[in-house]
Amino acid sequence: MSIDGVKYNIVDTPGIFDTQKVTDDVLKEIANAVKKCAYGVKAILFVFEAKRFTDEQKNVLDGIRRFLGEEATNYIIAVFSHATKAQIQDRAIMRKAWNQPVRSFIQDIDNRWGIAPNSDYFPPDDPVHKARLGEIMAFISGMRGVYTTDQLEKSRKEQEEIRRQREEEEKRIKQEYEEKLKETAKKESEEAYKQKIEDLRQEFRAKQEEEEKLRRKEREEAEERFKKTIESIQTENRMQRQQDENLRRAEREAAEERYMKSIEMMRQEHKEQQERAETMFNNKIQEEERRRDRDEKDRREERKQAEETYRSRIEEAEKNLKNRENNETMRLMKEMQDREKKANLEYAKQIEDLRKKNALSQQELEKAKKKGCFSLDTKVQLANGKFIEMEKLQVGDRICSNVRNGELEISEVYLIAHLGHFDHSLSMTNIEFTRSDGQKGQIRTTPTHCIFREDLSILYAQDVVPGVTKILLLDETNELTPVVVDNLITDEDTGYISFYTRAGTVIANNVLCSCYDDCPQSQTLMDLVFAPIRLWTKVFPSNHRQEELHPYAKTLEHIYFNWLINGKRLLGLS
Repeated sequence: MSIDGVKYNIVDTPGIFDTQKVTDDVLKEIANAVKKCAYGVKAILFVFEAKRFTDEQKNVLDGIRRFLGEEATNYIIAVFSHATKAQIQDRAIMRKAWNQPVRSFIQDIDNRWGIAPNSDYFPPDDPVHKARLGEIMAFISGMRGVYTTDQLEKSRKEQEEIRRQREEEEKRIKQEYEEKLKETAKKESEEAYKQKIEDLRQEFRAKQEEEEKLRRKEREEAEERFKKTIESIQTENRMQRQQDENLRRAEREAAEERYMKSIEMMRQEHKEQQERAETMFNNKIQEEERRRDRDEKDRREERKQAEETYRSRIEEAEKNLKNRENNETMRLMKEMQDREKKANLEYAKQIEDLRKKNALSQQELEKAKKKGCFSLDTKVQLANGKFIEMEKLQVGDRICSNVRNGELEISEVYLIAHLGHFDHSLSMTNIEFTRSDGQKGQIRTTPTHCIFREDLSILYAQDVVPGVTKILLLDETNELTPVVVDNLITDEDTGYISFYTRAGTVIANNVLCSCYDDCPQSQTLMDLVFAPIRLWTKVFPSNHRQEELHPYAKTLEHIYFNWLINGKRLLGLS
């Protein structure tokens, strides 16, 4: 495992608490474990259950500590396993559960102890789980130096030397005791022996206490230096985080300011475009009204001149009638009546021609206003592969719009111009074709909706020629294949939908179609015309889903229709 970037090897030993005393086999296993660590032992973890720790087990640990030597105590960490959820969460609860043997042992190892977190209570990503492991890792990384095999061998030699000295001392004391026993009474001999032993014990105990005080003082100094180092690092980290946060906040504010400026520029540009379109539309209307006023004024002037001419001729005839004979008078009267009748017929014809011209303009306008659309039952493919009818389309849906290199291109529906049902029948063009697998297919649109030829040019649906025109059909291999149109049928429907994708195209009933209709037959030109509304809806998404035509499309419609009608009049086509 790795702690603070340092890699450690973990060497496990057999359970030492399976026996109630320290045997040579147990000590041999521990010695072998130490010898496996070529670079020394950083820490010695004594793992035992939190719910059982007896005096016998403490004796086992003391025996192992003596075997390893006093220096090994500086590397021992106690780890409690099988702790309760409350004990794992709160170290104070675990501390309260200790009995006297546990407290004594923990005190001997300078309060280095931790709790093994139970993943059933606290998963590995839980803060409590991480905190308990972090405490054990902190003790390990905080150890100074390592426990080596040399220290083990030194301890074993010291133990052997102590045992030899003890045996020699005991032998010597026994010999002295036997000699004194011969010289003195048994009681005096025993008291002297006991007093000697007690003195040695007191001397040894005093030496241990002095060494313990020195070790405790060193540990306290080391802990104080460690705490100061940690506090310094934490202070530096807080200052660095504050600087990073200030920098990120400044960057966010600058980005938001740039974003708001761009939004304001887009709004201003859109407002100017609307004003220009409205101005153009109003100018067209005013020009049409002025032209109509001039025509009406010219017609009134012609009628006035015809009436004056007629009255002058009548007066002249009446005057001549007095000076000529009756036959001549009758001839003139008949001639005047014929001329009057002819003039009335010519005037009536002029009036009828004007009426027909006006009616023709109205018919062209009504014809142009039949907006090109798809039928509601036409199907498109969503990004997830599901097919739905166009009636269920929503702004924001991502649908199949084209094919490139065998991959379906997906485009967002950014505007639904209008959707609903007419209260009268709408003329529709039904294009029928045969798929590569022999199945029949069809697509139904208004006559002036644009679809793609095999060369990717567009034409109106009504201009398709059965048996000649080839349209592009999506096959099973995700390729656009040219297919000859079988038949062209004109029928009627009341349902309609007109929408636009960001690509400007859509694959409807597996046929590649343009989203545009009643327009110049140029896909590139129409993409440019709709560029402002595409940009606008990226910032302000449209929620238009009504029978009434969207304002942007309506403005373009009026401009195009007035241009179309006035252009025909200028060319003499009216």
